[in-house]
Amino acid sequence: MLPVIEELIEEMTPSDLEQLPTWYSNKSTLQRFGYLLEELHAESSLIALLLSYFKTLKYYPVLLSPQSAQKAGAVDNRWKVDVNIKLENYNYYIGYH
Repeated sequence: MLPVIEELIEEMTPSDLEQLPTWYSNKSTLQRFGYLLEELHAESSLIALLLSYFKTLKYYPVLLSPQSAQKAGAVDNRWKVDVNIKLENYNYYIGYH
């Protein structure tokens, strides 16, 4: 999943991030996406656009991997994503990072 998101980051524009919440309203998925953008070191201006959307909402902790039976607990990131899986970046392991 991470290599795909990395490729998308290269093609994303500010307009894409501004419009994303208007056509995709699932807050928990957008939280996860914002968290992953930060983890992959996307351009800060892109992250800021998505984060500005969340500043207007009430949102609650979510699991990074929702397939788990556990419930989201305390979080220490601004996206309120409880990281319940290890992120492995394919490009990191093959030397592109």
